[in-house]
Amino acid sequence: MAKKSAAIRKLTQANKPDPDGRRQRSQASRAKIIAAFMELMEAGDPSPSAARVAKRAGVGLRSVFRHFDDMDSIYVEVDRLLGEQWRPVLNKPYKSTNWRDQLNELIKRRAEVNEDTAPYRLTTMFARFHSAQLMKNYERLMKIEADALNDILPKSVQKDKRRSRAILLATSFDSWRLFRHDQGLSNKRTIETMAQIVKDIVAHIDE
Repeated sequence: MAKKSAAIRKLTQANKPDPDGRRQRSQASRAKIIAAFMELMEAGDPSPSAARVAKRAGVGLRSVFRHFDDMDSIYVEVDRLLGEQWRPVLNKPYKSTNWRDQLNELIKRRAEVNEDTAPYRLTTMFARFHSAQLMKNYERLMKIEADALNDILPKSVQKDKRRSRAILLATSFDSWRLFRHDQGLSNKRTIETMAQIVKDIVAHIDE
């Protein structure tokens, strides 16, 4: 990716001065390791090795394991950083009080987040089957997304499992990826397409 993610840009910003020089150097090394790990993932490496991370970060191999117990613990930190970056966007109050309009807001918010986080989700799509930590992260994310949708949908719609599952799919990362990446639509057209699918589904719902 030519444009670095918001999380990487934050990591690579100059650290605030710290009276303890050693602690500042340690924090800087840790940030470099995480940023290097994320950059390798953005480049398409779903499982960066410690050696590749160390080389890209410009630190010694021992430094990687001085800051992290294992490679999975770096995934945990990346997950935390991405959540810290984007949770406020996903959790802010909706402007509309109408659940149908709130679904459109949800689609737009997720599209914004997907633009920044897609490299990590795409590269770990299959790697999660070989990493307990990645699978745990994935399952937690699926629950968060389903819960966010249920917070919008009326109880009567939630009970209509066929339609509620159709809405879940229509608002999912996989649908966004299909239109945005596989079909090469702009993010705007992707949002419009997903919103149209949801509109067609809810049009058959009587309240």
